[in-house]
Amino acid sequence: MARVEWQLLFVDDDTCVGRQVKEYLDGQVVGNSDDVLRVQTISDFDSALSEMEARRIDLLILDVRLGPHDQDQLQGGMTKDVANIAEEAGIRIIEAVRVRRFVPVVFYTGLDYKVRDMKSPVVWVVEKTRGLEELLRTIREVFDTALLQTNRALVQHLENVQRDYMWDFVAEHWNSFAEGADRRELAYLLAKRLAVSLSGSGIQQLAQNMGDTTGEFTSGERVHPMYCYLLPPVESTPLAGDLYHGTIGGEVGYWILITPSCDMVSGREKADFMLFSRCLPLAEQSEFRDWKANLPEPSKAISGKLKSLLRNNRQGGQSERFYFLPGALTLPDLVADFQRLVALPRNESTDLERKASLDSPFAEAFLARFSRYFGRLGTPDLDVDSVISRLNH
Repeated sequence: MARVEWQLLFVDDDTCVGRQVKEYLDGQVVGNSDDVLRVQTISDFDSALSEMEARRIDLLILDVRLGPHDQDQLQGGMTKDVANIAEEAGIRIIEAVRVRRFVPVVFYTGLDYKVRDMKSPVVWVVEKTRGLEELLRTIREVFDTALLQTNRALVQHLENVQRDYMWDFVAEHWNSFAEGADRRELAYLLAKRLAVSLSGSGIQQLAQNMGDTTGEFTSGERVHPMYCYLLPPVESTPLAGDLYHGTIGGEVGYWILITPSCDMVSGREKADFMLFSRCLPLAEQSEFRDWKANLPEPSKAISGKLKSLLRNNRQGGQSERFYFLPGALTLPDLVADFQRLVALPRNESTDLERKASLDSPFAEAFLARFSRYFGRLGTPDLDVDSVISRLNH
């Protein structure tokens, strides 16, 4: 693979510190290859924000800057108001960055105690007295998380799809778009193209660009468990197939919404109650317990029962009582039980945490299974022996 140059923007109103950081970090090797850092320094935060909008920045490193006006006040003695400004400086900086784009941040500051509470998987803090070696070590830790690689891979993927579509299709058919008054046509076409590029083989390509080497993210008609979900949910209105966590009727756990989505539409709600199915841990299912108890070599029959549960391919009557929901990210492996239903007043659902939505076609398959289970109609067994006897004459 070609060497990657990662763009780092360092912001500090002390130009001497900026020069030292650039001399030390520029060209340093990061990651598990010969990728290197390329460092640009800026002494004014407002200019740094403009620079972020003008070009791709992979990592932002900055001081907790107070600004010239605030520093003048500090020279005359720190008043309570100025102290508050210092306390809020880091928060204001992060908010200014967030409204523009996503970029991981490393605070390199003598005021580390002002931003220590902001530390997270995307915000790091290094105290200046620990020196440039500690700063480089932290930057390498950020790269080890693969956060930067993932972010760049996603952005490049979307840019490549948009680039090809605009050059190869839109440019060729622009007269058709220009003659129409409804510009939403182009918006729909591009959005659909982006959506398709993030499904099927597009997901596999994106995963490879993010560092996946298995080549098995999607294969034929088999999909990764994460493919089943939108996490967190995209729509603000609850939808059938939404997965919740919380307490209903004194019972804590996971619940999946069965109420039709059309009854939940904001502004014209038809459902006063929300119908949920209880979702139990897979480990509580007899098929899983039998399989676990017979490891390392469970019989084909035992393994077959577990696989049938996991594939949701058991057909007919009581066998359709359960629906498997695969674990993904923070979601555990669950099994929805259609015999354990509960109706909750809609105004009481606010205490539940909406964790994820089943994506299409899995949401539809879940609802179809529920409908089959409760819509089944028992009939006497047909006397097939008499039919065969008749056919034999």
